[in-house]
Amino acid sequence: MSQLEKACGACQACCVVLKIQTPQLRKKAGVPCPHLEQKGCGIYDNRPPVCRAFLCGWRLLPEQDASWRPDLSGVMLLRLAENQISKTYRAAGPGWVFVILDGEKAFTPRLGQFIAQMIKRRTAVFLSAMTPRIQINEQLEVSVAAGDIDGIVRILQQTHALLLPARAPSGFGRIWALYQAQVDRMRAIMEQRRK
Repeated sequence: MSQLEKACGACQACCVVLKIQTPQLRKKAGVPCPHLEQKGCGIYDNRPPVCRAFLCGWRLLPEQDASWRPDLSGVMLLRLAENQISKTYRAAGPGWVFVILDGEKAFTPRLGQFIAQMIKRRTAVFLSAMTPRIQINEQLEVSVAAGDIDGIVRILQQTHALLLPARAPSGFGRIWALYQAQVDRMRAIMEQRRK
């Protein structure tokens, strides 16, 4: 499906998930936009440039069909420009952040297969639980090489669970959760390298 064939429809994920700090609109991540109404954007025809220009990964990636729309799949993809990712992964193009909106919907073999394809291409892959992102390429490399889709999904679920406490707006709880997620990531990488 092309960008033109994809319509946001009832999906309002970007209107809630994203942090926006522009002169025209300011909102915190995870907080609904003040212009969001039950039917959608209350100022759609006059929405700010940041909203007009934004396209989530579902809209940008032609290989994702209608079932990947964020409100249906439980995952929203955000594109990261090459200058926002490690030089190790820049040759593969932009990086992608998988923001988990609904773990019940998101963690499926289909998601595992899609992420495995990206990792095989050396694309930078990040996971977020509406929190700061954490890169997961190295954690998943052994499972991807083995074709272990269940293992990939299990690692995604474990990493997501570690990120959930980081949803706290600020303070020690958020810092501790991010630290724990990073320690677990490094532990998994070290264990995989020993195998």
